[in-house]
Amino acid sequence: MRSRLLLVTTLLAGAISVAGCGNLPSLSQGNPQPTASPGASSGGAAPPAAQPTPAAAQPIQAPANTPAQTIPTAPQTGGAPSTPATGDGAPAIPLPQIQANLAQLESYRITVVSKMNGKTTDGKTIESQMTYTQALHRPSKTGYTLVVENRQGAPSTQSELYNVGDMLYIYQRQDGKELCQPRMMAGMGDMLRGTADAMTDPLTGTAQLVNRGETVNGVLTDRYTLDQETINQFGATVEKADLWVARDGGYPVKYDLTINVTSNATGWAAMLGGGAPVSEGTIVYNWSLEDINKTTITLPSACSGQTVGVDLPLPAGTQVDMMMPNTTMGKVNAGIDSVLTFFKTEYPKLGYELTDEYGDAQNGYILNFKKGADEVMVQFSTMSDGSVQITLTRG
Repeated sequence: MRSRLLLVTTLLAGAISVAGCGNLPSLSQGNPQPTASPGASSGGAAPPAAQPTPAAAQPIQAPANTPAQTIPTAPQTGGAPSTPATGDGAPAIPLPQIQANLAQLESYRITVVSKMNGKTTDGKTIESQMTYTQALHRPSKTGYTLVVENRQGAPSTQSELYNVGDMLYIYQRQDGKELCQPRMMAGMGDMLRGTADAMTDPLTGTAQLVNRGETVNGVLTDRYTLDQETINQFGATVEKADLWVARDGGYPVKYDLTINVTSNATGWAAMLGGGAPVSEGTIVYNWSLEDINKTTITLPSACSGQTVGVDLPLPAGTQVDMMMPNTTMGKVNAGIDSVLTFFKTEYPKLGYELTDEYGDAQNGYILNFKKGADEVMVQFSTMSDGSVQITLTRG
């Protein structure tokens, strides 16, 4: 668990860093406008903090609401009672396979709120909150990701992403305008969809059944509290670790965790503390699953109709790894001399004149082509695995 938000931040940083390629606006930094938080669950659990919602846009929409699917009930072992039970004397049972069960759902929205209150080693107060929202519609391979960070004494930051298949859209609202930066990255869609599953990185160990039949987020659940062996995996003092699991399907519906931090031993504390050495504090983590098999995702109008890449031929067998506005990147298993021959032979057939040529077979080549006002630069060189990496840039 302590690595999950670090994983999410790393993945999103990698995706967002692509925006730095080319002359494109950076992500905005401003104060997000949250709406009301999801309804509180039963069982006395604290509700998650307010969460921002996706932009209300209309043009491209995932398929209509999918009817809730029936998923086999996760097996209950260890003699769990069929009537409500309390934690006193309740049996210990293995944790359900929650990650695999979550992956069976067709669509959903996850909201994760992490709050930290504490002090640095020099006595300064730390107050920070990270809100992570991800909506998924698996049949259409569509997703939405929003990360909002609020830290005392620092501007609020917001990172907002949409993905359709491997198309990634970095979206922002700035000075009353909507801006969208499209990208295509091979495997990006799978990575972002996998991030949601990684938020439920499975723990090993057992849990105590606390109560059966609690309705949370409209789902009938059983509530568990993690036992000490499982809690020890967090590497910190845990005050509270409650998990609500769907009775039908075995997927997590809600997860509340409170950790006391006494040193900067965990990367989680360092991240929420902005990198400052932490002497003491409390981290409250609330995970919530909603809109199960009812989620739809609408791509903002600023993102629709945008094209990426350079629409020009590449050597046969080229694998395109990334496309950005006016840029295409890929690699091909071929000799560099044959790649050079391809461009110098095929592009003139399309009316492009070779105006400049630089480099050699050892260091790679740069070729500049021109057709009227259209200018294209081709760069390619041999990689360590023997393949040739190619970059086309227009303009």
